[in-house]
Amino acid sequence: MMGLIALWLVLAVAGKLALPVVLRFLHRHGLERTNYAGQTIPAGTGTLLAFLLALFYTMGSLMPQTGFDLGIVSFAAGGMGTEMAAYFLVFAVGWIDDAVGDRSVKGLSGHWRNLRESGTLSTGALKAAGVGAAALWVVTGGSGNWAEKLFDWMTIVLAANAMNLLDVRPGRAWKCFLAGAAALMAFDPAWSRSPWLIPATAGALALLPGDLRGRHMLGDSGANLLGFALGCSLAASAPLLLQTCALLLFAAMHRAAETGSITQWIERHKWVRWLDRIGRV
Repeated sequence: MMGLIALWLVLAVAGKLALPVVLRFLHRHGLERTNYAGQTIPAGTGTLLAFLLALFYTMGSLMPQTGFDLGIVSFAAGGMGTEMAAYFLVFAVGWIDDAVGDRSVKGLSGHWRNLRESGTLSTGALKAAGVGAAALWVVTGGSGNWAEKLFDWMTIVLAANAMNLLDVRPGRAWKCFLAGAAALMAFDPAWSRSPWLIPATAGALALLPGDLRGRHMLGDSGANLLGFALGCSLAASAPLLLQTCALLLFAAMHRAAETGSITQWIERHKWVRWLDRIGRV
């Protein structure tokens, strides 16, 4: 356990040190977006999360060779490399949407309408296809029958897009992700079956303060990565009841986004609105 804590701290410090470099990169290359308050801010801090994922995998792969046991899934054997590739596919399609995506096309129905009218995939549709393929890649490598794998696939896909739906107000996606990660600790305290939560939560130390202040945002690359990590972790370690509740919540969020606005729903409910605004400046 101490090894995990030490590794988390190394990743958190690395994230703090790398953040200014990432923000300069996003600004220099015009990867910015107008937020709800009309301010133009860097969008795409998922770049930092991808860096921490890569660093985590590299360090985890080297540690067994030095005789240091993390006490989690072996990085050298099989599955972790496949999962790493899946995570980077999710990052890549999100990055494309951040860089050249058309913000006027929204929702599943909007992307489908765009495909019918233009005959061309939107970057949002490409992202959805990439996330779906990455989730399929992960679940086919696990155990269970086809029904369980389908259930896990739906959880991962909806979780990934749900975080994207929340990344429209400061800190909202982070709060949902961290609440889910905390809930999973009750069933898997060392995250032994969901190790990718380690670099994702370490990234919060660097990114959450600025996100809450509206200085930068996750973008599709970051929100999808957080959701993918949460969905994969739910599929790997959550009991059936918790995973079912999470899946229903994600489905309800998608329904609300398609028929109205998640923000409007939040504003109508006092306690949810209070939680949503905690920490904002």
